[in-house]
Amino acid sequence: MGVRVLVVEDDHISAMVIQEILLSVGSADVAENGLVAVDKFRDALERDEPYDCIFLDIMMPKMDGHETLEHIRGIEQEHGIWGLDAVKVVMITALGDFDNVKKSFRGQCDAYLVKPIRREKILSAVRDLGFDVP
Repeated sequence: MGVRVLVVEDDHISAMVIQEILLSVGSADVAENGLVAVDKFRDALERDEPYDCIFLDIMMPKMDGHETLEHIRGIEQEHGIWGLDAVKVVMITALGDFDNVKKSFRGQCDAYLVKPIRREKILSAVRDLGFDVP
């Protein structure tokens, strides 16, 4: 069955590249912004087909990655999902500054990748989160 992933990225080409890489470990859906991501996340939970992992860009229009993560963690709390049962979140950004990294981890992300994103970085992050990666 593999890992069920949601890629949240407003840049279409980046989203397709990340999705293509993640298809080697399971399924990967794409959301073009945080609002769509929150809806897809909620729908997946309600269908009892939750995502295992989310690759979440920080800089997006409408709702940035930090706000999106806050909403996702709130939805999990509403469903009684906590700690190790929560979806694993990898924040992706061009910003490697300490304040952004700190804010991401305060928001309960599990990993942080700085662009440019390469295949091995993505697969390594998935592996580090405890998923089987070929």
